[in-house]
This record gives sequence, structure tokens and C-alpha cells, in this order.
Amino acid sequence: MVNIPLNCNFNGLESNVSTVEGIINSLSEFETNVENINSSIEELKKRMLSHSNSEIEQLREKIIKLANEEAKGILDTARKESEEESLLIQEQAEKNYNLIKNNIEKNHDKAIDKVISMILGNIDNESNFDRT
Repeated sequence: MVNIPLNCNFNGLESNVSTVEGIINSLSEFETNVENINSSIEELKKRMLSHSNSEIEQLREKIIKLANEEAKGILDTARKESEEESLLIQEQAEKNYNLIKNNIEKNHDKAIDKVISMILGNIDNESNFDRT
């Protein structure tokens, strides 16, 4: 039989156990910190996504507003140009009407004389009327 000395030094073993427990506690704290950091990162991602969506919406609204203003400007310009063109057409029509009216008034007496002459059979040989 072998004699095993019973006076082993447990002080060194206790010191090693205490060191291992300290390492395990430190690793546990580290793991908790990593989980907290990961949680914080996820929360930051959500906030950034929310913020970017908000910014996108604001930019979209600005673009729509600018497009509406541009469209309104184009329509106003087109309306103004069409009104100006309409006025020019109206003025030209008024001039033509006045020319025709003046021509009728100027030749009214001559036309009556020609009609009376035709009715009475006194057609002038120099007239422009054709008796055929």
C-alpha cells in the first residue's frame, strides 16, 4: 500500500479556485456588457431607421411642394400667354369687323343705286354686273 500524505497544501488550491471564480465572474460581467451593447446597437439602428424615414418623408413633401409650385408657375404662364393671344385674336377680329362694316357702309349707297338700276333695267354698260 502506498502512503498518501494528508498534509496537502490546500491554500494554493483555494487561491486557484478563487482566481477561477473571479475570471468566471469577470466573463459573466463581460457577457452582460456585450449583451447590453448589442441591445443598445439594435435600439440605435431602430432610431436611425426611424430618423431616416422621417427625413425621407420631409424631403418627399418638399419635392411635392416644389413640383406643385413649378406646375402652378407653368400653368399661370400658359394661361397668361393664352389670354394675351386671345386678346390679339379678338383685336384682329374687331379690326376685320370694322373694315367689313366700313366697306359695307361706304358702298351701301352704290349698292342700292345698282340694285335700283337693275330693277328698272337701266344697267350701265360699264358696270361689273354680268347679265348672262
